[in-house]
Amino acid sequence: MPRIAILGLLLIMSVASCTSTTTVRADNPSESQQSAPVPPVPAPPNHINLMGTEFEDIPIPIELNLQEDESILINTKAFVGGAVTYTAPVTVESLIRFFNHEMPKKGWEFIASSYAKKNVILAFSKTNRNCIIYINIPGDWANNTRVQVWLGKTSGTHK
Repeated sequence: MPRIAILGLLLIMSVASCTSTTTVRADNPSESQQSAPVPPVPAPPNHINLMGTEFEDIPIPIELNLQEDESILINTKAFVGGAVTYTAPVTVESLIRFFNHEMPKKGWEFIASSYAKKNVILAFSKTNRNCIIYINIPGDWANNTRVQVWLGKTSGTHK
């Protein structure tokens, strides 16, 4: 059996090495200068297309950089939600002002906040959904503020 696999692999490699490409030239020089249209480059990932539509109505400051490796969307029969993580060298105060100002514009109601020495939590609610924004005060070598946006549907709303 291994001999057949090796022979098959050698046959495929020999056929591939024997094929060559052929260049066809146009008789009309203007035709040869025309090139095929280049497909558009896909947009870089952001919190909407990375996480799905669950996060589309949560405003995110443009200064924040998405940390894809630390973000997750969970979608089960009992739970829909997840967490998106961002970092940027911005002040905690500017983030608090941003979220407190922009979230209500998207229909989110402010519920609560918690302030500690190294972190801030802002909680918002919307019909059948809750959003918690966790802001971690800079402490890493790059002096980046870390923002995690947690989103989940409230109980009794799953289909």
